[in-house]
Amino acid sequence: MRVLPLPYIIYRYLLQEIMAPFGASLLAFTTIVFLGRLMRVTQMIVVKGVGLIEVLKTCAYLFPYLLVFTLPMAATVGILLALMRLSVDQEVVALKTSGLSYTQLLPPILIFSLATAMVTLFFTAYGSPWGQKATRQLLTEVVKRRADLGIKEQVFNTDFQGLMLFVNRVPPAGGQLEGVFIYDSRDKDNPNTVYAQKGQLIFDESQETLVLQLLDGRVMRWGSALTRWQTVEFKTYQLPLNLFSFGMKNKKSEDEMYVGELWQNLRQEPAGSENHIRYAVELSRRFSLPCGAFLLCLIAMPLGMSPRHHGRTWGLILGLLVFLVYYVVFTASWRLAFSARLNPFLAPWISNLLFSGVALFLWGRTVRELPLLPVSWPVWRERLQNLASRLRPKK
Repeated sequence: MRVLPLPYIIYRYLLQEIMAPFGASLLAFTTIVFLGRLMRVTQMIVVKGVGLIEVLKTCAYLFPYLLVFTLPMAATVGILLALMRLSVDQEVVALKTSGLSYTQLLPPILIFSLATAMVTLFFTAYGSPWGQKATRQLLTEVVKRRADLGIKEQVFNTDFQGLMLFVNRVPPAGGQLEGVFIYDSRDKDNPNTVYAQKGQLIFDESQETLVLQLLDGRVMRWGSALTRWQTVEFKTYQLPLNLFSFGMKNKKSEDEMYVGELWQNLRQEPAGSENHIRYAVELSRRFSLPCGAFLLCLIAMPLGMSPRHHGRTWGLILGLLVFLVYYVVFTASWRLAFSARLNPFLAPWISNLLFSGVALFLWGRTVRELPLLPVSWPVWRERLQNLASRLRPKK
């Protein structure tokens, strides 16, 4: 039997310690985030009458998108919990006594961080766009088979974007709707009120969209001025609907595009246009998120090996707090490309630049075996108390 050198035994031991909390955290976080979508899934089954098989497929297509965020979160918490346990049990002290430094303990964390970043890159570049595209195709097929999804008689229906629909009678076995009333507010300046004696929901194959075909009715339009109104009677009237918020044919959103498609569409748009900014931001986000996952894992190591002893609850809270701060900065930074007109290629990388500085700062103090914060919490607490006493009004 081949005996492994001591560093490799320690590296394998560290990776084994990380995998257990990482797996548990990944399962817990993914389940919690998915439960946030459970209400929508339940609505699809109960209200819209979508079959269970289609709902299960939709859930499966959703997981690649969720893992883009839960995977870095679970990796950060896994490293924190594993290293905090080693610190609490004095195993870090034993490793240092045997001659190993903090830098020599970095390789297994580095390997795990790179693996997390590569898997995240796979999901951002291929997994999540595939899931978004497959969901759109699945819902298109559902609407083709069941164009009357979610239509209940004598109930105000607001599932269609910008429309309020009321139907007096819905045939149980399909067929024409009777007594259709619609309030169309998609054009804010010119809202419409439509009434028709009969109507039928059909799927337009050429446009891949749901269409409500109305018969024998009238359209009433009015604007902001009281004199701006008109009434139009019709024999047939077609109204396009949007039930599941999926795109039209050849009108994919940037979330459904692969990296090559994003780059191709980016080159076709004029610089500075809204579509150009959207494609550039999305393209940068695909690569900045994996880099952010790598940075979060590296930051977790000095935080976990801090000489101050804390329990697992503190490690979980700290890991979630670090990820929350990163995600808030990340979201705010790429949104600045639209509001503040920052460079759309650079904006999604602002959070990574900031956290790179944090990682270098923490690692520098850890290697020199200094406290992570230059000033301890009791000193900060004393300063805050002195400041509060000065600001307190005198009697």
